[in-house]
Amino acid sequence: MITGFGAVTNTAKVEPGSHVVVIGAGGVGLNSVQGARVSGARSIIAVDLSDSKIEAAKKFGATHGINSGKEKVGERVLALTDGRGADYVFVTVGAKQAFDSSYGLLAKSGTVVLVGMPANGVMSEIDPGTMAAYSQNILGSKMGSARIQVDIPNLISLYEQGRLKLDELVTKTYNLDEINEAIAAVKRGDALRNVIVF
Repeated sequence: MITGFGAVTNTAKVEPGSHVVVIGAGGVGLNSVQGARVSGARSIIAVDLSDSKIEAAKKFGATHGINSGKEKVGERVLALTDGRGADYVFVTVGAKQAFDSSYGLLAKSGTVVLVGMPANGVMSEIDPGTMAAYSQNILGSKMGSARIQVDIPNLISLYEQGRLKLDELVTKTYNLDEINEAIAAVKRGDALRNVIVF
């Protein structure tokens, strides 16, 4: 929760009325979607290779979904933002292609926030001339720039107000002796988040 939500509210400080793209609609991405919704983003565009994950993102607040395996993401983002591009792009997966494609989705003065953790040695390429000319930014976000004493009480308050979905993140609970089944379900993409009960 704090990683995805905090990347939006703490690291980027998304402003109301912004256009937001979230690449990756897994657990971290869904919480970035929720952070954008709570922050008052005008459009929240979830990008993923899985239609079921895109549909889940819409339940958490995404206004639009793009399957990057079936559609041209850049063209769709421009169309959905009236030709402007995204004010913020959150890359919540650790895939090189996701990082490399994110920069081209930005509006002038837009910000890419790197949330997903790639394997060691993975490098991403940018066009520094374009980034400089358009005053674009790249931010890193580890654990949502969390301030535990502030963020956890805030998240609890948002949950109690009905503004934050937590229960819906848990697909299924498992006993400890079922841990392999729980992990396999996540790897297959059958689950948002599974919880092991001790």
